[in-house]
Amino acid sequence: MTILVAASLSLSAGSAARAETSTDITVMNGARAVPATVVIPDGDGPFPAVVMNHGHGGGRQEGGGFARLAKALADAGILTIRMDFPGNGDSKESFTEGYLSNMISDSNASLAYMLENYPVDPGKLGILGYSMGGRIALTIAGSPDNPYKAVGLLAPSANWGEELLQGFFGGPEEYARLYAEASTDKGYADYTTQYGQEQKLSKTWFDELIASKPLDAISAYKGPMLVVHGDKDVVVPAAVNEAVVAAYPKASIVLVPEADHGYGFYSDQPDVSALVESSFADFFAENLK
Repeated sequence: MTILVAASLSLSAGSAARAETSTDITVMNGARAVPATVVIPDGDGPFPAVVMNHGHGGGRQEGGGFARLAKALADAGILTIRMDFPGNGDSKESFTEGYLSNMISDSNASLAYMLENYPVDPGKLGILGYSMGGRIALTIAGSPDNPYKAVGLLAPSANWGEELLQGFFGGPEEYARLYAEASTDKGYADYTTQYGQEQKLSKTWFDELIASKPLDAISAYKGPMLVVHGDKDVVVPAAVNEAVVAAYPKASIVLVPEADHGYGFYSDQPDVSALVESSFADFFAENLK
């Protein structure tokens, strides 16, 4: 394990801005239309590529933060695809369909679409996940025969069992109330996040999160991993990031000063945003050569 307490910007991968092309597309995953964005670096390819997975309720833009991160990767010569999970962003699906297995399926469908339609080197693939997207990335990386050679995690919700879900909802009583509501014939619980988002959390959403244990399978992955988290993040606290490294000791950690769970995506913190962007750009540029 390598621990980096980062206070200054790394300039090796993203120092020279380059032109890139950003295109909004629709990926068909069976009958489900998945809105997505592909960002292609300047040049002819084939390019290394990264699949970007957003957080719970965030959408593929993440307040503009994912667009900036995709640009940083394009400046490093890396193509990206990012998608809206059900009920998020431009998705026309109900939020009740935004449970773990559907999100994993949409991520994999986006990878397949990218490989089929863009100048991508299939031997140089990475996956990136933020918060809930980090759980998705870990689950996919621990799956048999996954194609990814590098995994980047931004504050991954890696070990959310029932106890941590209780903390997310403010305690066991509120968690029990929401789970009971989701278990009725209605099939979901009405939940308002701390950011004011109104969400319909299905019983499947609860049950799949509780059942999933991505850290138990992560040893099946053999490549490099980077975990980036903030010293002010209380949504995914330091102990969760440390659990990832305990399960996968080859992982490196970058600690971002003054970063809460928004990581500058939803606030004006240019130093935080730039450090997140350069950390992942450098990591993927180094490991997807």
